[in-house]
Amino acid sequence: AIVHQEITAMAPQISKRGLAATAAIIGLALVACAAIVHQGQLQQPATTVLEATYTTLAGGLQVSDVTIGTGAEPQAGNKIKVHYTGKLTDGTVFDSGDISFNFDQGQVIKGWDEGLKGMKVGGERNLIIPPALAYGHAGTPGGPIPPDATLHFNVRLLQV
Repeated sequence: AIVHQEITAMAPQISKRGLAATAAIIGLALVACAAIVHQGQLQQPATTVLEATYTTLAGGLQVSDVTIGTGAEPQAGNKIKVHYTGKLTDGTVFDSGDISFNFDQGQVIKGWDEGLKGMKVGGERNLIIPPALAYGHAGTPGGPIPPDATLHFNVRLLQV
């Protein structure tokens, strides 16, 4: 009974102390966050996701970096490996997977050789490739790409 009385007598003090401590901690945290943001010290992670802004290159090829890589940048003739998803303008996926090829050697459609220049391992890029830099007037006869198709690719550079 005596212990119960002591605990009951101390309860209001514990609650007030706990509440005051919690409020003080929250207040300090808010002040620290405001100071960091004000000083510009709040930084993005190393791999930054950018807004979808396209740059139009020669031949009408459009490129947009989704993620900037931090690894090696391929040079002509380097064997590279990418993961990709290809879509038609209506959003239909016609192909997806991993592929390895010798970079900038004409082993893939011209839109890829041009569109992957400047990428680094770990990077991800969207490409909008006009027919002249893809499969042209023929498309892929009997295949999934119709004549004069503009192709949309998301490509991630896995290794050089």
